[in-house]
Amino acid sequence: MSILLKNFAFSAKEFKCLKSIVAAALLVALHTVLAVFVSINVTPALRISVSFLANCAIGYMFGPVMGFMCGGLGDIIQYIIKPTGPYFPGWTLSAALAGLIYGLFFYDCNIKISKKKVTGEKRSLLEIIDFKFLLRVVLALTIDTLLVNVLLGTYWCSIMYGKGFMFYLTMRFSKNLIQLPINIFLTYNVIGIVKVINNKIYKNE
Repeated sequence: MSILLKNFAFSAKEFKCLKSIVAAALLVALHTVLAVFVSINVTPALRISVSFLANCAIGYMFGPVMGFMCGGLGDIIQYIIKPTGPYFPGWTLSAALAGLIYGLFFYDCNIKISKKKVTGEKRSLLEIIDFKFLLRVVLALTIDTLLVNVLLGTYWCSIMYGKGFMFYLTMRFSKNLIQLPINIFLTYNVIGIVKVINNKIYKNE
């Protein structure tokens, strides 16, 4: 519990750092671009997008507090640029909660980056994959998928479009279950890339 509270405190202090604010703003902008231009609306109640990866990066770099704020802000900006129907605050809450979840699981996490392979060298799977961090990714994405995307998202759809909860639940559950392993793979690799970039930036300072 003390570690959790410290992470919240450190995450809140990120708002005092200009570099963190600028980096978070750029990631929110990236989220908006991905959400607007790199997404597929299957139905009015079902959309496929990789914009969540920007929020994962924010959660990893700046923690749960900034993840919550940027997640909600990103949803509002996305709606302003590309509105789809009337504004509904439930989706903003879902986006904020997703950012909070990513921050809780990824912030201050020491992911191990696999070193380049020497010619002819054989490495075990344990040397290539950081299974501890992979477990964090699996837990974070599973909780986000089931709690935010499936349960809350289905409830928001039932309110907005007037049909029963169960009508949307099967469709949303199937789509999210299929997409979950893909999202886990993408998140693990994207955060690994973010760490490499971070290391190079701070190394050159």
